[in-house]
Amino acid sequence: MVGLDTSQQGATELRLLSIIEALTVTGPVKPMLTFSRLMGSGFAGSGLFTHAIVTTRRSAAPRIAEDELLAAVRNAGAEGIALRERRPFDAAVLPQLTDAVRRFRPHIVETHDCKSHFLFHLARGSAPDMRRLPWIAFHHGYTRTSWRILAYQQLDRLTLRRTDQVITVCRPFARSLESRGVPREKISVITNTIEPPAPPPREVVERTRTALDLAPSDRVILTVGRLSREKGHRDLIAAFRRIRETMSGEIRLVIVGDGPERAHLERLAAPHGRGVVFAGQIRDPWPVYSLADLFVLPSHSEGLPLVILEAMAAARPIIATAVGGIPEILTDRCSALLIPPRSPGALASAIAELLEDEALRTRLASEASAALTRSAPPEYARRLLSIYALVLSNRQPSGASHAGYN
Repeated sequence: MVGLDTSQQGATELRLLSIIEALTVTGPVKPMLTFSRLMGSGFAGSGLFTHAIVTTRRSAAPRIAEDELLAAVRNAGAEGIALRERRPFDAAVLPQLTDAVRRFRPHIVETHDCKSHFLFHLARGSAPDMRRLPWIAFHHGYTRTSWRILAYQQLDRLTLRRTDQVITVCRPFARSLESRGVPREKISVITNTIEPPAPPPREVVERTRTALDLAPSDRVILTVGRLSREKGHRDLIAAFRRIRETMSGEIRLVIVGDGPERAHLERLAAPHGRGVVFAGQIRDPWPVYSLADLFVLPSHSEGLPLVILEAMAAARPIIATAVGGIPEILTDRCSALLIPPRSPGALASAIAELLEDEALRTRLASEASAALTRSAPPEYARRLLSIYALVLSNRQPSGASHAGYN
């Protein structure tokens, strides 16, 4: 096998197979596709790079043009492989996965969610040749969405300690992984990354404004993310009620995203009438960022969410809870206003302060944009390549040990 040439910080050849459970281009998918595009362009003399992304589907093999994830995979220059799944915990997926891995002949296998970790763990148990492949698991945090997801999350206690390396997005997650039995020397921390697009054309922004029923004079508070309990939208709606009681002018709250909390949140927001806009899932959120006066992330728990990086790239002033990896990239009163979680009062005070202080909004947005350079795609790719090189070298008899979060 030809692996990474660490002396050149690149690869003479790298065949990477990623396994992920996703229907759309979710947060964990975006950095993976960014890396694939960058490597395919010959980043840092990376040599020959071939990438396959495996996922499951509950129907016959989908047409790529009609499948959002597979279309995005193809556009990133990677190969998309869909495994047929008839029901949850379908044992027929395992031989399909094993066949896909053998056909692709990867140098490294990486898994990106609890279900994918478990599937590849089972494949390694049933096929000895799978155990010879270096295995990296990405840990993106946990959400409470269904009993099946909770079951897979519990299985992480079994699977993650058996990998060659676990990559997570922030140091609090790294400490949590240690508490679950993952050896410290197997854990690496890499900040997420995004590719900021060009600013949307003015006519696109105005069409979005009209679609959301926003007036040019409205002051817009924006939040983007899955509508689930841990994201703290109930706190934001409570804070919004206080804002409307104490501040004049038309202030609108735009909530982008969907999820199991939506119906409950709509009931909570009903007294505000058109003051709260539920925009649903939006494939291209950049025009909405352009409409916002400020961005709020009220989460109770997080890793390092891509929506924070998107708000930074869009030069929006940010209010966020000081949880997970957020304080690792944003500094209170320098590049954002950071508040405690589960505190509608503190959230309302921060929103009021930003809405009333244009100079503070401008300074926070500028500092946040500058801080984003530390999460630029080239830095992310260099960090990831160094971990690939480490895992491959440790698979050799003379490989050196690796200690500590890196």
